[in-house]
Amino acid sequence: MPTVALTGPLGGGKTTVLNLLKKKGASVYDVDKVIHSYYRDKKSSVYREIKRMFPQVITSMGNISRKRLREVVFNNKRELKKLEGIVHPVIIEDLKRWVRDSKNKRKIYIAEVPLLFEKRLHTLFNKVVFVYAPKRTILRRVKEKFGLSTRQALLFLSLNQKAKEKIKRSDFVIRNAGSLEDLKAKVDYLWENLLSPEKRGG
Repeated sequence: MPTVALTGPLGGGKTTVLNLLKKKGASVYDVDKVIHSYYRDKKSSVYREIKRMFPQVITSMGNISRKRLREVVFNNKRELKKLEGIVHPVIIEDLKRWVRDSKNKRKIYIAEVPLLFEKRLHTLFNKVVFVYAPKRTILRRVKEKFGLSTRQALLFLSLNQKAKEKIKRSDFVIRNAGSLEDLKAKVDYLWENLLSPEKRGG
């Protein structure tokens, strides 16, 4: 069975697609959830380094405030690079272990990887699925999710690589611009393609 990477812009609907595929029986890896588990684990190297380098984001209870951390790195490339230097190496190694463990298993393994192409992780996978939505839809979702102004949301989204190049490099593309039922139908089609050896190219 194939090992599949699920990627796309923030607000495009990756997590919804991942959850739909999980319900169908896929074994899934959610990068954001893994990162947050490291944030919560006070013994993890990620937690210790964030506490050392970003002491202002630690609450009185000793927890990492994701809201404060987001405010620190938002529109500040130097601080964002520092955070990425802490988190990315740990997550990449964790993801590589997960992919290795998925080999030759009789299940479809699907990982949600937001920075798939930027970190050149697409080479780990058999297939790549790109999920996106129209810019106005993404803008609305990001504003609602993070409580940003239109200007802030546009700045936030400008950090993402252009979608056109990623679409060209993907095996499947899901345009998430309609209803949930419409999205479910597209996921059904994707699932059938992933299950079929003929459609996978052998």
